[in-house]
Amino acid sequence: MILGFLVFSIMSIAMLAAAYSDALTMTIPNWISLFLLASFFIIVPFVWQSAAVFGEHLLVGVSVFLFGFLLFAKGWLGGGDAKLMAATAFWWQWSDLLMYFVYTTLAGGFIAMIILWGRKFIPAQVLTAPWLHNLVKDEKRMPYGLALAFGALATLPQSEIFKLAVN
Repeated sequence: MILGFLVFSIMSIAMLAAAYSDALTMTIPNWISLFLLASFFIIVPFVWQSAAVFGEHLLVGVSVFLFGFLLFAKGWLGGGDAKLMAATAFWWQWSDLLMYFVYTTLAGGFIAMIILWGRKFIPAQVLTAPWLHNLVKDEKRMPYGLALAFGALATLPQSEIFKLAVN
């Protein structure tokens, strides 16, 4: 039970910090991704199943890192977003990864619709806070860390690693 709380706390703190930072500054600090990755390796011995399952976690993480790198190279995803997505993916197995991508995509679409609506209908003069002005009026960037955070927090309770941690 304590381990489950610890896993939940690690993921929540990291994802909320990433979402907050991305919404305010359009950047995700490297320490958040490094914290998630290091925490995964610290938690693994306590939820150990087998070398094969550990290998699956590593394969998922490395695959998502390469996928994120490709998206970043194409200019479709920011560097901080790609690193956060990869660090989070180490916590998942293949079945968890599918849920993570579905939740993240749905949240990203919703956030994009809100931002596009704001760009069209909210006058720039109303957006007095610089971060809010950047969030709504920057036509080249979107804080995808918000969607990644939602995806991770929605996936976590159903993930294999969390189920093992709470048992």
